[in-house]
Amino acid sequence: MDRIDALRLFCSVAELGSFTQAAEREGITPGAASKQITALETRLQARLFERTTRSVRLTDAGTALRDRVRPWLDEYDALEEGVADARSAPAGLLRVSAPVDFGPRKLMRPVADFMKQWPGVEVRLTMGDRMVDLVNEGFDVGVRIGNLPDSALIARQLAPACMSLLASPDYIAAAGAVTHPAQLAHHDVIIDRNKPAPQQLRFAREGEVQEVRVNGRLTLNGAVAAVAAASAGVGIACSPSWAAEEALADGRLVELLPDWQPEHRDLWAVFPSSRYMTHRVRLFVDHLAKAFAEGI
Repeated sequence: MDRIDALRLFCSVAELGSFTQAAEREGITPGAASKQITALETRLQARLFERTTRSVRLTDAGTALRDRVRPWLDEYDALEEGVADARSAPAGLLRVSAPVDFGPRKLMRPVADFMKQWPGVEVRLTMGDRMVDLVNEGFDVGVRIGNLPDSALIARQLAPACMSLLASPDYIAAAGAVTHPAQLAHHDVIIDRNKPAPQQLRFAREGEVQEVRVNGRLTLNGAVAAVAAASAGVGIACSPSWAAEEALADGRLVELLPDWQPEHRDLWAVFPSSRYMTHRVRLFVDHLAKAFAEGI
C-alpha cells in the first residue's frame, strides 16, 4: 500500500503542480510528501519532477509515468470501491469536463443538486470547448454536445439538444424575411466555429431534407456569443435552443423557419469505461440522465 500511496501522491503533485497542495489533499505534511517522492524517484532511478522555488513540473520520465499510472489508479480505485457495498454513500473526487457555454447555463444546477445529495463527493468541473482526452487528462466524465466520433469511450445519450434558426426583428426588417432554407445563402449567417461544419446547414421537414451552404461577415466560437451577435442584429444564428431562451422570451430574437427543423446535436455523458465505473461516476451519470430527461 505504501507504493500505491506514493503513486497516488505523485499523481496529485503532477495534477496540482505543488507539493504543498498535494500533501494537503493526501493528508500528510509537505516534508513527508517530498520524502515520498524522493524515495519513489530513487526506487525508479529516474527524476520525475523539475523543482524550482516557484514551480514544479514533470520531466519526460514523470510525464510517461503519469500517463501510465493515472488510468491504473483510476481502475484500482474503481475495483476497490466495487468491492464495498454499492449501497453505501459515494465519496471522493469526481472530475468532470463540460462545454464552456453549457456548463454555467444548464449544468450547474444538476451538479449542485448532486453535491447536496452526496456531501462526500468533491466535484472538479473544468469548462472549455476543446475536445479533452478524458483518459490521459484524468477526467471521470465528459459532458458533450454533438455527434460523437467513433472512439473507445463509453457514451450515454442524455437528451436531444435542439437547434433554432434565429434573428433579431431589426435584421429581418432590413434584410427581408426568410421563407425557405435556400434563401439563407443570400443572408448574413453568423459562423460558429464550434460546429463541425459551421458553413453547412441541414434542415428537415416532413421527410424533406434541405442542405445549404451559408456565409457571413462574422465568425466566432460559442453558442452564447452567436446568440448575442444575432440579438445585436449582426446576422442570423443557427444555435442551440437552450442558449436563446432569454432572448426569445424578451423579443430580442425571433425564430425563423419554425416548420423546418435544423439538424440537432445530442447531449451526451462520456466516460472511459463502464467495466470498473466507480459508484460516484455511475450515480452522477444517472443523475444527469434524470435531470435532462425532459430535454434541455
